[in-house]
Amino acid sequence: MDVFALVPGALGIALSPVSVASIVFLLGHRRGYGAAVACAAGWIVAIGVGLIVAVLVGERLPAESSDGPPVRALVALGAGVVLLGLAVWQWTVRRLPDGSPASSRWSDAMEALDPSKAFGLGVLGFVTNVKALVLVLAAGLSFGDVDPGPGEAVLAGAVFVVVAGSTAVIPIVLAVVLGDRAERAIAGMRAWIARWGSTLLVGVLVVVGLVQLVTGIVGLLA
Repeated sequence: MDVFALVPGALGIALSPVSVASIVFLLGHRRGYGAAVACAAGWIVAIGVGLIVAVLVGERLPAESSDGPPVRALVALGAGVVLLGLAVWQWTVRRLPDGSPASSRWSDAMEALDPSKAFGLGVLGFVTNVKALVLVLAAGLSFGDVDPGPGEAVLAGAVFVVVAGSTAVIPIVLAVVLGDRAERAIAGMRAWIARWGSTLLVGVLVVVGLVQLVTGIVGLLA
């Protein structure tokens, strides 16, 4: 199994704007890093569970045959259309918290969360994120297409989860390692996310969406 083929989809999840912005804002929580760590844990656990479910769904899809519709190709085609549509929506509508009054209210709401609620926020952020769900489904279907051995599947799944969850962990690691000096780095990260996060995510969605679209078209024509 080509593990690197899973990286674009994992990057698409890693660049999910609201989850990363939530972690960054929670690092300024007056109760310490607990809420940020809990939110990141909820996000990563949800990614792992989502991938397992997607793999199980992919394994139960009917095998391709001349007597029936190419189910995997249709799913890939649908995923490509959805991802490209989300890229357009992200570019034209969706924006990140940027320091405006509405964003300030959002930040205040984040700061009021305790660790248990922050964990739930991380899970909720994944299950309500259409982009992340589609990308996980596409990754899970790729497992079914290749049918890897147990060791290979675990390695590929671990790489996917690590890459997808990396952006939730990096700000926390910086905060712990740098201590008070991390404030400037986190502020810069918050500014960078607000300015470039949506644009970078659009690029990833377009690339992964086109890959899924081409995969679906080739499967239908085969």
